[in-house]
Amino acid sequence: MSFTSGNLQFREVINQVVNDPEYKAVSSVPLISFHQIALISMAYLGVFGGMALYFYTNVSLLIIYPMMIFCFYTAFTPLHDATHRAISSSNLLNDILGTISGFLLFPMSNAIGYRYLHLAHHRYVGDEDLDPDESMVGIPTRYYPWGYLALLIPDFLWAHWMLFKAWKRTPFYTRINVLTMILGNTLFHALWFMSPFWYEYLIIFFIPNRLAIAYTAYTFAHAPHPEGVKWNEHPFKTTYQIIGSKFLLWSYFNQNHHAMHHFLPHIPWYKYHKAWDLANGAFRNHGIPEKEIFAKPDFEFIEKHIAPNIDKTNSTSVLVTAVETVAKNIKSFTFEPVNSAQKFKPFTAGAHITLTLPSGKKRSYSCLNPPYESNKYQIAVKQEDNGKGGSKEMHEQIAVGDILEVSQPKNNFVLYENVKKYILIAGGIGITPLLSMAHRLTEIDKHFEFHICSKSMDEVPFQYELKNWTFAPNIEIHIDRQFKSSMDIRRVLSSPDADTLLYVCGPTGFNQWVKKSALLLGWENDQIKQEYFSAGNMEILEAKTFELVLNKRNQTITVKKEETIIDALHHNNIKVPYSCLQGTCGSCICNVIEGEVDHRDAVLNEDEKMEQSKICLCVSRAKGDSLVVDL
Repeated sequence: MSFTSGNLQFREVINQVVNDPEYKAVSSVPLISFHQIALISMAYLGVFGGMALYFYTNVSLLIIYPMMIFCFYTAFTPLHDATHRAISSSNLLNDILGTISGFLLFPMSNAIGYRYLHLAHHRYVGDEDLDPDESMVGIPTRYYPWGYLALLIPDFLWAHWMLFKAWKRTPFYTRINVLTMILGNTLFHALWFMSPFWYEYLIIFFIPNRLAIAYTAYTFAHAPHPEGVKWNEHPFKTTYQIIGSKFLLWSYFNQNHHAMHHFLPHIPWYKYHKAWDLANGAFRNHGIPEKEIFAKPDFEFIEKHIAPNIDKTNSTSVLVTAVETVAKNIKSFTFEPVNSAQKFKPFTAGAHITLTLPSGKKRSYSCLNPPYESNKYQIAVKQEDNGKGGSKEMHEQIAVGDILEVSQPKNNFVLYENVKKYILIAGGIGITPLLSMAHRLTEIDKHFEFHICSKSMDEVPFQYELKNWTFAPNIEIHIDRQFKSSMDIRRVLSSPDADTLLYVCGPTGFNQWVKKSALLLGWENDQIKQEYFSAGNMEILEAKTFELVLNKRNQTITVKKEETIIDALHHNNIKVPYSCLQGTCGSCICNVIEGEVDHRDAVLNEDEKMEQSKICLCVSRAKGDSLVVDL
């Protein structure tokens, strides 16, 4: 099963990135990409140009070999991108171009066959049995330095993996494709070596080709991955950020951001650096380990990067240092470290924390203080008489000096900092995350309007502060008239500029009113940001076996608990498109006719997930015993 579906921290970051306004532009793939065509052309011109130089001039092999090795190596990047449909928006053209490019490096290879091998690597990085590339990481590390010779024969390592580790779980037609590809490659070399031109072939093709393959295996498999660290267990530690000489990093074709490729595999290689900055650098902020380009394996990686974090919990004890009534039925609570040596995990604007109350109840509240107050969490709680008792317990039982358990901050309401203007609209207690955003926007000098809607003036919290904070001139308070908001929504949302984001937080009805009005006034759906606690609080449901009904085929197949829907379809020789196998690209989205979906993807928005009308076949599952889909 894909790791994305089972790692909450990674799912949070993926959701942040996919909802960035820049994500669509970064992840888009054109019909024809100059970058990809340039690499394919350079590879073929360089290789055949080297041959011409050898046969028709006296240029030394010392000059020809480096050029040919690099150009052979260059041919792999388009094949690599083709496996994720990142060469062309046309699936057919994508696979043709990937096959043409890959054929130069691995004669007789094709994009479809390699897609299975490569995406198995993506799903199971670090697993000795499930990852076809793990031997290229493990052998050089365990048998350093002689183990590097294994990088010369990745095709034979893949054949061994297929025959002895993956045979039973590989669909029949995929077995045939992959084995034909590998055997065809072997036969290609054998026929040339049996020909009268065997010596020329050895000197001018086979040697530079194998050296290029070894460098490719080093660059894409060995160097970016520490041995034995499984992706579904430690997604932020299983790839390195490669550092070193700018010239050498250029030759990597952005694989120094190989971690980015595993996070969002369907993004073209020439956009990795842009994806790295999405969601205000969410990936960059998660401690991706660094490694020099040609550094030897880190034999103590697990002890240094994994073991110290194993026993860390997701919660911390905090001291209640202030409790203050800030409006009618609203109290503010401030939490600080229990001791001076303790450090809180920093939070970002829009983040929330989950408190464990003395009764055992868990409640989530947005942090309202500035994110630069790194060792303080401040929340505000409105007492709900008709609630489930959490707010009443907070108001009546929590006092200064109490110690509570608090989760690490989570953020499903990210303030994306890459546009020029912001409109913040708060309804009632929904003001809390927007206050933190206002502090942050002031800090980074961004233009914003802050509209606060309330039933009455005495229900507006922090009135003194709202008049005295630096951003006070940006605030406009709207008090209800005749049980309706007095905010002139048409005036506030009259300019749906593409470089403006709208953030709204309040009761469900209030949010729906603002969003519906914005859409009618010309705002795009992805410009409207609302807070959804569900994404952060949702527990991972235990996978179970269920029946998948294919409506068009009038066929029912069983999806076992240890496999994905795509796995089950492929084992029944039913082909569906896929590019990432982790719920980030949308290639495998399918309509749902009947049944409840356990959504585990990051592509569908919250409204689409609530409608239960679509599913990402690569990671999502059925909540019940069956699911009917439009296949």
